[in-house]
Amino acid sequence: MCALKNSSAEVVQASRRRRRRWPRLLLLVGVLTVVAAGSYLAGGGRAGRWLVEREQRLERLCDEHMLAVCAVAVVLYVVVTAFSIPVATVLSLAMGRLLGFWPAVLVVSFGSTLGATAAMLLGRTLFRESVVNRLGPRGETLLKAFEHNGAFFLFTLRMMPQVPFVLVNLVMSVSTIRARTFFWVSQLGMLPATCLYVFTGSQLPSLVAITQGEVGVILTWPLILGLVMLGCFPLLVKLCWPKGTAQWEESSESEGASESEAGS
Repeated sequence: MCALKNSSAEVVQASRRRRRRWPRLLLLVGVLTVVAAGSYLAGGGRAGRWLVEREQRLERLCDEHMLAVCAVAVVLYVVVTAFSIPVATVLSLAMGRLLGFWPAVLVVSFGSTLGATAAMLLGRTLFRESVVNRLGPRGETLLKAFEHNGAFFLFTLRMMPQVPFVLVNLVMSVSTIRARTFFWVSQLGMLPATCLYVFTGSQLPSLVAITQGEVGVILTWPLILGLVMLGCFPLLVKLCWPKGTAQWEESSESEGASESEAGS
């Protein structure tokens, strides 16, 4: 009798797990569809050519309807960054050219941060449970590290433009960091690079330089100085990094020793 009850309970749990998987599968299919469609439409230089062909029309729109254009640009940037469509750099340069420095900084900064937060939450919904289960004990150790140093770790990664934007969102989706903490830390961490990209776009004579890759036009002395400073900043952060990790390692070692003593 007990065996029958246990088997029926297992069947019920299995059916519940299957029902919970369907919404995730549908969400995953939807995300992959948007990513594939966006990558196709923006890939192969299509986004740059589209902007160049309509540059004068876009300039008139910005002059006549600046607030409406900024609102549409924020929504566009959120979609691009949330679904990791590889056109964010081109958009940052184009917005700097069309909107001007300060409006473009606000649009790109808030749009990219909102999109990154949405991407992190999507990754947490779709992948976090399976990733943590596959990591096992290592996953628990990783989550403890994020609990102690997650915000600092995120800030350090955001200050390194060479670290892929998508990878940072996926890594942080496994953690237990709060969405609002992820938002403001990402906002601060991405702001220097955002200012550099937007400043570069604001110095362009036209959008043709983006598609033709005219380095001599894009690279100005203020921009070169900013790139050097941005490259040196992670080195300074790295000098402070061992202090935070050392404290966590000492505490984790002491916790492990106390647990082993208690077990013995």
